[in-house]
Amino acid sequence: MLHLQTPLSQAIQRLFERAVPLVEGMAPGTLKIYVFGGCALHILTNARGSADVDAEIQATERLLREEVKARFQAPEDYEDDGQDLSVVFDQGFNNSLCPLHEDYDQRAIPLPGQEGSSMQVFIASPYDLAISKLGRFTDRDQEDILTLIRSLKLDLETFDRLAREAIDYYPCDKTTVISYLKVILDGA
Repeated sequence: MLHLQTPLSQAIQRLFERAVPLVEGMAPGTLKIYVFGGCALHILTNARGSADVDAEIQATERLLREEVKARFQAPEDYEDDGQDLSVVFDQGFNNSLCPLHEDYDQRAIPLPGQEGSSMQVFIASPYDLAISKLGRFTDRDQEDILTLIRSLKLDLETFDRLAREAIDYYPCDKTTVISYLKVILDGA
C-alpha cells in the first residue's frame, strides 16, 4: 500500500505534474521517473520524509532530460500540521552513486492511474530502495533499511540475494559494502 494522501506525498506528485505539458500527446512511457531516497521511504512506509526528492529521469530521445529537470527547479510548498514546508527536486541525484540492482525498474511500483500516460512515476521497490541505501550507510540509512525490512516484512533471503547481485557490479570496495549488508541482516 502506497501512502499517497500525506501532505508530502501530494507535494511530490504536484512537483512531477509540472512536466506533464512537456509530454502531452506523446506515447505512453515517454517520460519515466523513478523515486528513491527519503521520499520513496515516506511513500512506502509513511515513515520519515525528506526535503529533497531523489529521482532518476528516463526520457526518450525526443525529450531532453534537462527540459524536464528545469520544470522541477522551484520548490513545491506544502503544509503539514500547521508547518509551512517545501520539497525540492535534487538536481544532482545520480543512481550510479549507490548500489542498484540492474532490474530495479522491473520491480518499481507505478503510481496508480498512469498506465497509459506519457509520464509515469514509479517508486523504487522496498528491496531496491534498501539496497541503494547500502552505499552511504549513514545511521539514517541503516534506520531506513531496517524500517523497510520490518514494516514491510521483506524476505531477508531475497534482500540478501538481490543486494549481493547489485554489489557485484557496483564500482566500490565490495568487502565494505558486503559488511554493511551483514550488519543489516544481523540486526534484522
